[in-house]
Amino acid sequence: MPEVPFPPRGETFPFRGVRQMQALLVGSTVLIAAGAAGMVWAALTEGAWFLLATALLLVVTLAYLVMMTVRLPAACAVVGERELYVRFPGAVDAAMPRSNVRSANLAQHRWWQGLGIRSDLAGTVMLATATGTCAQFELEQPLRVWVIPRILRIRARRLRLSVRDPGRLVAHFETSTPVVKPQEN
Repeated sequence: MPEVPFPPRGETFPFRGVRQMQALLVGSTVLIAAGAAGMVWAALTEGAWFLLATALLLVVTLAYLVMMTVRLPAACAVVGERELYVRFPGAVDAAMPRSNVRSANLAQHRWWQGLGIRSDLAGTVMLATATGTCAQFELEQPLRVWVIPRILRIRARRLRLSVRDPGRLVAHFETSTPVVKPQEN
């Protein structure tokens, strides 16, 4: 799917629970920063230089968490006339034709399935900022999503989004085919 810089015109569905997710990310950032500082201190005072490699990995993780925290409010799904656009920082910023959506329904996202960019490794990618009812799309052509940003990209055949008003988002993809009664002779 082609990457697009801006969402198309259409109805926008922001992700729900963004403020709580940001608070969780800030808390994680503080704890990881404390761990990295402790490792650097141990390397300098105790001569445990091997800890610097781990501290460097934590600094990269910190950079990602800060980026995620700052960019998370822009996460959304936009339904246009001809396309569905999905933006989730670090994972996806792409548009796909509406015809690529084979089916849309509501799905439950449980707490144990986690928050953030998740995958069940069976073709479902969950972009979740909250638990509860989510919109889930079955896709004709898979959407490439970064599960580990800039490291591991997978093909999502099912995409689950924890947007506000998922029922209304799913309703945009319901087809209403009229029932034709057979004529009696």
